[in-house]
Amino acid sequence: MSTNIMIGLISLITLITVINGIDLNTQLNHWIVNDQLLMCFNETYKIPILTTHVFRITFNRTRFEQRNIQSINLLATIIDRKVLQFQNNSDQIMIKIDLSNDHKRNQTIDIDLKIKAKYLNRTLINYNIKTIDINEQIDLLNCSVEVLTLPPQLLRTKIFLRSIPFIVIFISIQMGILLDIVVLKELVHRPIAVAIGFICQYGLMPMIAFTITKIFQYPPLYGFGLFAVGCCPGGSTSNQLTVIFDGDINLSVLMSFVSTLTSFLMMPIWFYTLGNYAYLHELKIIIPFQSLMRSLATTVVSLSIGMIIVYFFPKLKPYVHRIVKPVSILLLFYFFIFGTYVNFYLFAYINLRMALTTPLLPWLGYILGGVVAWIFQQDWIRIKTIGIETGIQNVGIAFLVLLYSLPEPENHQSTVIAMIVSYISSQPFYIILLIRFIRKKCFKKNEVQIKNIVEDDVKLKDELENSSQSMIKFHQEVNHDSQKVPLSSIV
Repeated sequence: MSTNIMIGLISLITLITVINGIDLNTQLNHWIVNDQLLMCFNETYKIPILTTHVFRITFNRTRFEQRNIQSINLLATIIDRKVLQFQNNSDQIMIKIDLSNDHKRNQTIDIDLKIKAKYLNRTLINYNIKTIDINEQIDLLNCSVEVLTLPPQLLRTKIFLRSIPFIVIFISIQMGILLDIVVLKELVHRPIAVAIGFICQYGLMPMIAFTITKIFQYPPLYGFGLFAVGCCPGGSTSNQLTVIFDGDINLSVLMSFVSTLTSFLMMPIWFYTLGNYAYLHELKIIIPFQSLMRSLATTVVSLSIGMIIVYFFPKLKPYVHRIVKPVSILLLFYFFIFGTYVNFYLFAYINLRMALTTPLLPWLGYILGGVVAWIFQQDWIRIKTIGIETGIQNVGIAFLVLLYSLPEPENHQSTVIAMIVSYISSQPFYIILLIRFIRKKCFKKNEVQIKNIVEDDVKLKDELENSSQSMIKFHQEVNHDSQKVPLSSIV
């Protein structure tokens, strides 16, 4: 009997111990799950580059006290130190908190990690949390957080971007004032030159871009960036260059209008056929039709305003014709210098291969567009105009296509290609302008020298003539006086 009682007591004690063990394990697992929910971040952090961001990890002090935690060791590691760095310029940091000597009574324990965003990309921050309780039992918790770095949000960037629409409107109004209705009617009735420009714009440029990306083995991200630029319509910069280099402004404006109008059809055709097949197999390409409509409306309204102004004030046209060249040159330098200053951080993403091959798109556009116009027997003025219109693209549309079609931060990385085209496409024209300026100065100097020599020759000739006349007059007077002297006086 007593033996049965002893066996029953032992079984009861064992059962209670097992149940308590299960409760303790359940509670410990519950704590671990809650710790993961509290201290591991599921969201993705987005940080502008060139800034310092505070990454805060929060612990519940009450929960640690319940578990008799004495110390916390945190080891944080950045996977790609090119993208992010801690404030100590390292990719790893270790922090230790001794709770036994911590007399603060806050409900939470906060650890702040200051990280600096340096490069456009994505990376992970892995952090390991080791807790040690009063019995020296160690618990480990491993967490990761994804960080995306985005372009900097600087005041100068906002000023530059907000100034562009007003400058484009100002340029378009100037072009509207300079338009000739008679020439426009002729171009509309005989649209041979416009048709040549359209074929070059949407036939040559996309294929040139595609060929460059394949020959020089661009990665798909950058390849699609260049292809997007090649599929865009012409921009307002072509109108400025046409004016500066004495092209046909009427043809230039009409080609820009036609290319923007037809972009609603031509861009989807290229993007959803060759673009989708060659570069993006899974991503959905988004075409900013609203921005295209805005660009078209801005062009039409601004040109109309210019034409109305010159209709009521015809004497204004010669004045605008005199100032349009220097104003256009100043605006080109404004876009180049200020734009380079604003986007200077993007130069870190340009390698030598892209820097040397990307400009081939606009430069080949100038050459091949002019060659096609020459083949169709256009005059020199229209050859220049068609070449310029072919090579200059509305890069702003390409920026929007890339930003909306690709995920972050790859969308911002791909815009580097569009930036290269934007800033380097006009470089040959800057060189030509410099050569023309030097030649003009040299010729002017030579003209001044020749003018001075001619003036000296004329002055010398006048002096010689005056001297000769004086000598003749002197001899005449001498002869006259000799005739007056009597013969007897001589004797």
